[in-house]
Amino acid sequence: MDDAPTRGEDGTPPFASAVELAALTRGGDLSAVEVTEAALIRLEKVNPQLNAVIAVRAEGALADARAADALPPRQRGPLHGVPFTVKDAHEAADLPAAYGSLPFTGYRPGFDSEAVARLRAAGGILVGSTNMPEFGLRITTENRAFGATRNPWNPEHGPAGSSGGAAAAVAAGIGPLSLAADGAGSVRVPASACGVVGLKPTRGRVPWAPATQEQWAGYVVSGPVSRTVADSALMLDVLSGPVPGEPYGLPGLPPGSLLAACDRPPEGLRVAWTATPPHGAVAPEVRQVFERAVAAFDAMGVETVEAAPDLGGLLDPLLTVIAANTAAMTRGVAPDRLADLEPTTLDTVRHGERIGAADYCAAIAAAQARAADVVRFWSRYDVLLTPTLTVLPPRLGTAPEGPGFIERWREYADWLAFTYPFNITGQPAVSVPAGRAPGDLPVGVQLVGPPGGEARLLALAAAFERFRPWAGDRPRLG
Repeated sequence: MDDAPTRGEDGTPPFASAVELAALTRGGDLSAVEVTEAALIRLEKVNPQLNAVIAVRAEGALADARAADALPPRQRGPLHGVPFTVKDAHEAADLPAAYGSLPFTGYRPGFDSEAVARLRAAGGILVGSTNMPEFGLRITTENRAFGATRNPWNPEHGPAGSSGGAAAAVAAGIGPLSLAADGAGSVRVPASACGVVGLKPTRGRVPWAPATQEQWAGYVVSGPVSRTVADSALMLDVLSGPVPGEPYGLPGLPPGSLLAACDRPPEGLRVAWTATPPHGAVAPEVRQVFERAVAAFDAMGVETVEAAPDLGGLLDPLLTVIAANTAAMTRGVAPDRLADLEPTTLDTVRHGERIGAADYCAAIAAAQARAADVVRFWSRYDVLLTPTLTVLPPRLGTAPEGPGFIERWREYADWLAFTYPFNITGQPAVSVPAGRAPGDLPVGVQLVGPPGGEARLLALAAAFERFRPWAGDRPRLG
C-alpha cells in the first residue's frame, strides 16, 4: 500500500472520497484551493510513472477553485471543490480533445459537453483529461499520439481499456472522480483492472449533448469511475437527466437520490450469478476471486443462485455497428491525415466501408431482438453477478492484434464477454473491486440490473463494499 499519511502537510486527506471532500469544502474545513493543489501535486508526482493524464489545466483549475471558495455556502453544489478528470473523448472548453488519435492532436473544441458542464456547475474542479486508445477501438490504453498508460498496481501491466487513463488516475489518487465512456465495457473493464469502481448507467440517463449523433447505435454511454460506490452514485446524481434532442434521453428519472440509495440495506434481492461466458473462458485466477466474491454475498445474507440469461447472438451485430460507425466517424479526418491513423483503425474503417445499409439495418434489428430476450431474465432476478474482465490485466504490449478487424475483435470480445452484451441491452452495470490475483493485479466483479435499476444496483454494491472494504488499499507509487 501507499504509505501516505492520514492527512497531508496541507491538511488535505490523501485518497479522500468525493463525498468526504465535498462535505469538508462546503463546510469550510478545507478550501477548494487546498484540495485542488493537493490533486495537482499528486498528479505531478505519480503521472510520469503512469501516463494516465495527457493534458492538464493547472492554472484554470486553481482559478476555478478560487472562484468556488468565493461562493457563499448556500451556492455551493454537491461536488463543491472536488477535483475530477475527463476521458479524452469528452469535450471541455479549455482542454484539447484528441480522442486518442494523432490526427486530432491539437484540436480544441472550445466548449464543454453537457456532462462536463454539469460536473463543473455542481462545483467540480476539472483538472485534466485522461488517455485512451484511438477512438476507443482497443482493449488496451495505448496510442500513437500519447503512448501507453501503465497500471498503478503493477507498471509492467496496462489498465485495459478503453478508459484506462481514467481508471489509472483514480486508482493512483489523482482526484477521486473521472468521467469516462463505455461502449463494450470501457468503463467497467479498466475499473476492474485498476481496483476501482466503474459504473455504466442505463442508456439515455447521461446525455451526449451537444452531439446529437448516435454513439455506436446508442451502445456507448458516459459514466463515472471512482474509488467508492457512493462517489459513483454522487457523480451520477449530478450527470443524470435528459436534454432536448437527445436520441435516447430518458423522459423522466426515478425519484430520489442515488447517493441516498447506497445506505439502503439490500433486502429481498434475488441475485443470479454465472462464471460461464457466452464465448471464451475465464482465467483460473479470475475465477478464484469471483468464487470468493459469491461466497461473500452469501455470507452477507443475500440470496444467490447460479443462473444466467443466454448472452449469445449479440457479438456479430456489435461488430457491424463498431465498424460502420468508425467508417462514418473518420469521414471527418482530413484526407492528408488518414495515413496518421493507426493500422488497426484503418483496417476497421475499410471493413466498415464494405458494410451495406441493409446489412447494418439487419444487424440493428437482430441486436434489438436478442436484447429483448436478455432483459426478460430480470423479471425473475433482480441482479446478475459475473466476473467483469475474463482475464487478468494484460501486460504492456500484449494486446490481441489478429490479422484483421473481425479476428482481432473476436479476441477482444472473449475478454469482454460479460460486459459488451449490456451495452446492447442498455442496462446499468457496475464493476466493483473483489480482490487481487498474483502480481498484485486487481480483479473486479460486475453487478447488472434491469433498465433504470441503478438505485437497487448501487445499494447492493455499497453493501458489498461495507462487507469487504477496499478504498483503503493503495498502490505503491511515488
